[in-house]
Amino acid sequence: MERLRPRFVLELARQSGCESAAPSPPLTIVGVGAGYSVTATIASTPRRLPHLTITLAFRSTDQRQSPQAATADSHPDRRWLLTQIDALQAYALAAEIYVATIAAPKPLHEFERLKKEVIEAASNTVDAYIQSWTRFVIGWEEFHRGRMNDARASAHKLMQVGRRLNDPRSVGLGLGLLTWICVASASYAEALEYSDQSLAAAVTPADRYSALAGRGTALVLLRRTEEGTKLLTEHRRDCVALGALQYLTSTDAALNFCKILRGNIMEGIRGIEDAILKQENDGYRAAADLYRLNLAEVYLQIIGRNETPPLSLLLKNLPIIVTVMVTGFSRICALTTRVSENPHFHPEGHHAGRTQMILGLLYKIKKKRAPALEHLTEARRILSQFGQTPILTRIEVALTELGQ
Repeated sequence: MERLRPRFVLELARQSGCESAAPSPPLTIVGVGAGYSVTATIASTPRRLPHLTITLAFRSTDQRQSPQAATADSHPDRRWLLTQIDALQAYALAAEIYVATIAAPKPLHEFERLKKEVIEAASNTVDAYIQSWTRFVIGWEEFHRGRMNDARASAHKLMQVGRRLNDPRSVGLGLGLLTWICVASASYAEALEYSDQSLAAAVTPADRYSALAGRGTALVLLRRTEEGTKLLTEHRRDCVALGALQYLTSTDAALNFCKILRGNIMEGIRGIEDAILKQENDGYRAAADLYRLNLAEVYLQIIGRNETPPLSLLLKNLPIIVTVMVTGFSRICALTTRVSENPHFHPEGHHAGRTQMILGLLYKIKKKRAPALEHLTEARRILSQFGQTPILTRIEVALTELGQ
């Protein structure tokens, strides 16, 4: 069988980057072995990207045999042929999930169907890469939905598959997924530990870029801003030089948090606002809405006056601080409303729980006890299913201060 991955992934990415009125040109992949060729034609339908249709044809490469298309049952090595079919299906389905996560999220029931199909197809192959990549794209989609228990289970399954197949890359990908789950849960020290392990296990440049993004983000959120700024700046420079622009998305917020923590509040806020607009324009709504939650947290910290900066920093940032103190309530409400309207985020998922937490803390600051209790209680209900995390502890402390 010919190596299908590089051409398949590149062509799929090229085809899925637009929404034209006409169908995209079909992609044909040919694999040869055991006297027959296997051809997979993958075509996208107009305005339904990345909806894929696979048509398989089997043709003899032996000139002594009829040139008519063969069936799987007529193949002299039927088991080999079925394995190739499963591999092609697994690659197509995994790519469909991965692209959909960013560009065209699917309804939950459709994702569940695709998840079942791709796991079954990948499990029937001997291809270590697709077995691990399948688990990663499923975990990444679960993370985007906010179903952190399912994302964590996918990460552990990914690492289990890697150890069984002696594939170190699978272990690194699983650790990388756990890094971002910990970042979302505010378990920053644990996120740093996982990112270091992921970096040590990195096999390819892509693995290294992903691990560095997680490590830099964890450093910033641990307020090790000097280390974090240096790492993220170098990381982003390398990504731009090599054209690996997809890894910039996960570090936009962290880099702007650095600016805020180092006293450049206006510049950091504008940077997050620019990142939201960019992700919206690129069609990556989930990233834009996660940035909205990050920005809402920044506003919350300012109007809550949780920290008193040095007088010099206070005077330097006085205009933006006054603006946020006056308009922060309405800004946070607008940001959380947009996030709540995202159908990609599961209503019982982490992102929904975090949204409720932000609203509860906002009403608590405004001394509106009833709505504060309502939102914080709902946040605790949702987030408690993901274990005792720092973000849950934050909610419990706020409820205790409200007499609950």
